[in-house]
Amino acid sequence: MKIITTVFTSLTLVVSTAQADEKYSHFPSLESPNTPVALCNLLKFKEKLQTIVSKKTLTPEDMVKVHELTYTLENAVIRLRTDLATIAVDLEKVHLASEHLDKETIKASGEKYLTATNLLLASPKCG
Repeated sequence: MKIITTVFTSLTLVVSTAQADEKYSHFPSLESPNTPVALCNLLKFKEKLQTIVSKKTLTPEDMVKVHELTYTLENAVIRLRTDLATIAVDLEKVHLASEHLDKETIKASGEKYLTATNLLLASPKCG
């Protein structure tokens, strides 16, 4: 009987914890569906974070605001990380193709690399 009680109690705690996690909601954030939007979100929210971080003393409200800002910043960084991973793959294809004198791959992957890096290096037009 002791084992049954222990198992039942353990299951109850797991279910309760899972339900508590479902009730907890995070702050809303802006998505970064593409590179230009990610760069704009990064610029805008970086400025907001800079304003708070540069204060001599942070209040609890400041820290809550930082917590809120990080959701949008994280979305932007995740998008840019994905973009950079794709850029790295395309560049490696160009590199390997150059060793084998593969003109088609150099042109195709080179264009993909250049297009993606141009998006990263251009000044974003944020609204």
